[in-house]
Amino acid sequence: MPTSENYSIEVIDEQSIHKIDHNDLRKVVLQILEYEQVSAAEISIVLMDNAVIHQWNRETLNHDFPTDVITFPLNDPPYSESNPCLEGELLVSVEMAAQLAGDVGWSFNDECTLYILHGILHLLGYDDLNESDQINMRKKEHEVLTHLGMHPGSKDVRWNSL
Repeated sequence: MPTSENYSIEVIDEQSIHKIDHNDLRKVVLQILEYEQVSAAEISIVLMDNAVIHQWNRETLNHDFPTDVITFPLNDPPYSESNPCLEGELLVSVEMAAQLAGDVGWSFNDECTLYILHGILHLLGYDDLNESDQINMRKKEHEVLTHLGMHPGSKDVRWNSL
């Protein structure tokens, strides 16, 4: 099993919405990477509010709305067996997680974990641009969340199509 020395996980906290334990966040990232059998990784996670992620979404993806997570893969060439160190940056809206967690019936930390998992899955090559890809992404999210001992709240419809 890979050791934590194989991973660089940086957390940059640019928000004041919610206090987040950076060590707990790193532990969850390590659990996800190890479950996905990623042998090495360099990942930066930037925690922000809706206004800042909205600006990033508009400027980088031409989407004029806030979003939960934006993923920037940094591997060149792409992550693969021949390039086995996963590299990327995740921009995470803490404000959106705080707003949505209660609506879907689980904790703020669980919602943040989902956003980080979703971003890591993008780095691993999963996509969600069409319905088929969305279903595959949701199946993988559900699988990993279950492995982490997390279960979506009863009001959460994001996995109803499974």
